[in-house]
Amino acid sequence: MYSNIKSVQLLVALLKAYNVRDIVMSPGGSDIAIIHSIETDNFFTCYSVVDERSAVYFSIGISQQKQAPVACVCTSGTAVSNYLSGMTEAFYQDVPIVAITADKEPYRLNQLMLQKIDQTNIFNSVTKKSVNLPVVKNDNDKWYCERLINEALLELDHHGRGPVHINIPITENGAVYDCAELPKVKKINLVTYDKDNNTWLSYVTKLANAKKILVIVGQNIVFCDDDVKTIEKFSEKYNCVFSVEHMSNLKCKGCIPTYPVTEISGPGMFSELTPDLVISLGNNIASYRLKPLIKEHLNSFTHWQIDSAGRIRDFSNRLTDVFECTPQYFFEYFTENAPKNSSNDMNYYNLWLEKYNSIEYPDFEFSNFYVAKSLSKIIPSNSVLHLAILNSTRTMQFFELDHTVKTYSNIGALGIDGCLSTFLGQASSTDSLAFCVIGDLSFFYDMNAAGIRNVGNNVRIILVNNTGGSEFHFFMGKGKIPTINDYICAEHHKTARGWIESLGYDYYCASSKTEIDNILPEFVKKSDKPMFLEVFTNMEKDAKLTNEFFHNNRIKFGGMKAKLIDKAKSVLKPEQLEKAKKMLKK
Repeated sequence: MYSNIKSVQLLVALLKAYNVRDIVMSPGGSDIAIIHSIETDNFFTCYSVVDERSAVYFSIGISQQKQAPVACVCTSGTAVSNYLSGMTEAFYQDVPIVAITADKEPYRLNQLMLQKIDQTNIFNSVTKKSVNLPVVKNDNDKWYCERLINEALLELDHHGRGPVHINIPITENGAVYDCAELPKVKKINLVTYDKDNNTWLSYVTKLANAKKILVIVGQNIVFCDDDVKTIEKFSEKYNCVFSVEHMSNLKCKGCIPTYPVTEISGPGMFSELTPDLVISLGNNIASYRLKPLIKEHLNSFTHWQIDSAGRIRDFSNRLTDVFECTPQYFFEYFTENAPKNSSNDMNYYNLWLEKYNSIEYPDFEFSNFYVAKSLSKIIPSNSVLHLAILNSTRTMQFFELDHTVKTYSNIGALGIDGCLSTFLGQASSTDSLAFCVIGDLSFFYDMNAAGIRNVGNNVRIILVNNTGGSEFHFFMGKGKIPTINDYICAEHHKTARGWIESLGYDYYCASSKTEIDNILPEFVKKSDKPMFLEVFTNMEKDAKLTNEFFHNNRIKFGGMKAKLIDKAKSVLKPEQLEKAKKMLKK
């Protein structure tokens, strides 16, 4: 029987999944739940070594002789410290040892709890990976715990062998052993770069059988013309959609800008678009909704990731396979090895395309959306475009750009600082026209960057100054928080004009459609100075227009369900409305 502690169950199950059979144990109080759960399972071969200073060295000997990973388990406190010399030896001899250290209640560190020391970073300099498991109380804790154990055990032989450390807090009664079976666990497979490996061929069949493949392309991948041709061939062979945003910098056959569809979609409106298989590559995406919408259907899909560093980046909670290769290699391999009779029937692509084409765009009044729409029409080919975070990024995603425009945004960490600085670095490295769309809070945060000496005459900055953070009105508004403009939106009445003109920019401003329409054509002309356009809109109106645009299309997307929910809002109390939504989902 196994301990009822969930993290212990997951650890034991994944040790079995990774075929870690030999376990060296040292006695103690904190590790009883781990030891007893292992010693009663015939899968494992157990050894008893009382002195923790010897235990890791003993494990090294077994591992070297058997050429297999070995785990060692100890109690909390100085028992963990006693592992250090052995772990150091294992690290410098490249021996795959799993140091499993029991711990006490994590919140009691430095609170005079007996046998409680900081064990989390104790082996950092002599391990390939060190993880600190959570106390598992819910499904999200379970996913996180399972993921961390996978990350540690994968590193035992990833790019060479070596030791890893798993620290596991034991906060419950470890004397309860009422679990007859271990939980089902997800072992994440690392598929390494090896063209002759038959493992790769097994994935060809899985791809060919998938009816709805969603390839999510994040930012910071550089595609050459040959790569684009390979991707187009891949899309011909498999039933897939390449989900792209402007920052994906990929526009070819098989691609759909999914951002407008996902951001407009509401709960329960994504069912027919739910993929069988998600393939992700690149870094972050701007969409707030795509990942949550996918996760509404956790049991409907699996997730593969392409990552040349072999990292686990499980945004879906369903990651099963990490392909350690370049995206170019991945698509080339699966295109070359596709079954001869395989072809994309385009049904899944057409579903997405139908949704994308059905979005209805109003004749936008003067607003941040009107600025984005107007700008998208005039940016020349081969230009650089930098979109500052949140509203600046969002509005531009709804309008198409020339396929040669290179687009960037600081969505890696999604911080307000550095948008202008990053853009000016990009602009200084090209002779092409370089455009930046930025909001007022982001601009004034980074305004000193406008005075950098290397600012060239190709710089074109469009500041949408709506006197505050309209982003927060988009989610909340005065109806919910009457004081929203004071601190949340940080309302102000600043203008960039004096600062920008003192730096030698050509300064323009606009407060109407006519002024925008007259000024923007000047921005695509060559000039002797960098150019700056300050557009004055109203943040409450910008947010209201955005919400109306989303709402009207959401009603259309959602069909009868969305219309019923919309009608219910006017007659039901909040708690009744939530019950109605749940019933409609069923």
